[in-house]
Amino acid sequence: MVARFSRRSLLSAAGMGALSSLAGCMVLGGDTRPLGSASTDVAAGDIDRQVPTSIDPAAYKDQFSNTVVLTDDPYNADPTGEEPINNALMMAWEDDTLIVLPEGQYKMNQGFRRTGWRNVGLIGQNAVIRHGTVEAIDGHHVTEGEFQGGTMLFELGTPSEPHRGDLVFGGLIFDWTPENAGMQGLYAMVGDRAEIRNISFQGVHSLGTHGNMRVATVESDAFAVVDSVEMRGGGLHYHDTINTRETEAYDGSVSDEGFGQSWSTTGITGHPDAAGTTLYQNMICGPWPGNGLYVQGGGRQIVKDCVASNSGISNIRFNHTDAWEPIPELDGSDGSPTYEQSTVEGCTVIVDRMPNAIYYAQRGIWHYDGKGAIRDCDVTIAYEDDASGAGGNYAIGTRSGVTESAIENCQIHLLEPADAFYSGTSAPVTLRDISIQTENWNPGGSSPTAVMGGHTPTLENVTLNGQ
Repeated sequence: MVARFSRRSLLSAAGMGALSSLAGCMVLGGDTRPLGSASTDVAAGDIDRQVPTSIDPAAYKDQFSNTVVLTDDPYNADPTGEEPINNALMMAWEDDTLIVLPEGQYKMNQGFRRTGWRNVGLIGQNAVIRHGTVEAIDGHHVTEGEFQGGTMLFELGTPSEPHRGDLVFGGLIFDWTPENAGMQGLYAMVGDRAEIRNISFQGVHSLGTHGNMRVATVESDAFAVVDSVEMRGGGLHYHDTINTRETEAYDGSVSDEGFGQSWSTTGITGHPDAAGTTLYQNMICGPWPGNGLYVQGGGRQIVKDCVASNSGISNIRFNHTDAWEPIPELDGSDGSPTYEQSTVEGCTVIVDRMPNAIYYAQRGIWHYDGKGAIRDCDVTIAYEDDASGAGGNYAIGTRSGVTESAIENCQIHLLEPADAFYSGTSAPVTLRDISIQTENWNPGGSSPTAVMGGHTPTLENVTLNGQ
């Protein structure tokens, strides 16, 4: 079951309504490719794309010494969703082991944390993961209900003690369609190699806690691929959930309505301790009260062929630090990097409504600090915000911490009054081969600078309505 949307209404109804049966509702098959390879049948700008939710264990027969099926003896995980599988997972999780979850329904009544392990895989074949009922929650801790404790379902590694060797994770459907559902499906800190793919988050994340995923590499020569993950349903601001958390302002105050855009309720998040390279490709991200694809952290981030829509603060937010080394899987064996800086390419971003939030401005793609590139992207702004400039909606922007930015070969569509570009830095910023189109409103001039704010960038072949 995959909804289809026009440009102006992308993701606006996604995730609504209960699904009677999630197993098998997405594209089936064992979609597995070499680490860092392109997604199958993914065309840049295809907003109707689907993701597979199965991984074939045969593809890993030479990668792990042991393969176990979690529903078999002696693990006996319940595939009907009646009994929790935490004990079975604990028993099966061993070094150099691939754990397979057959198609079925699986319950978790507490988080599953593993630190200090090496070469482990957990893959499903349209396996549906649900958490037990939540009756009360404060911040990121469940206080009443079947589920107990912190709201990270799979917590694999820490920044100081990351998962070592290979980590393979995916072929799963996280079911957030019940009332009061939605946690962090995966928190992964990676010291070597990770392949995270073929995952669907169904429904709306409605507990106001950690968003769906947090993934980061923490060594300069580490590499993680996050591929074919969809979270169209987005999430609710904690103020509109049963969560009793409070979020402080920078001065320590707390407003009556709650402060901020539910800072950690984001689609996917990087980590400030990140180093190395992470490739995010074929992600489909819906409306979040915080950022959508918030991959910012450290090292080199590559966001490729993704779709993001209607998330507060920004839909794609990235930065760059020098804490990475070229890696053969992505850069080849000669040491010359394919990507010399963090890069967003081939992505589609659409802003046509406001997310469930307190603050209302949205950035399409936001280069936050360090050097970076944005190329071959398509951004549409179809919602007018009351604010303007740095506080309003804009398609692409840079922040004060940026040291160098190149935006190339992008299409920007302004269907409502908004900036095509906003620069918060005086550092070198170049816009090259950019087409800006407005529709049904007068930008107040024919120069592209009429729809730009902040510091004026260098313009090379930048047009506004063809001029």
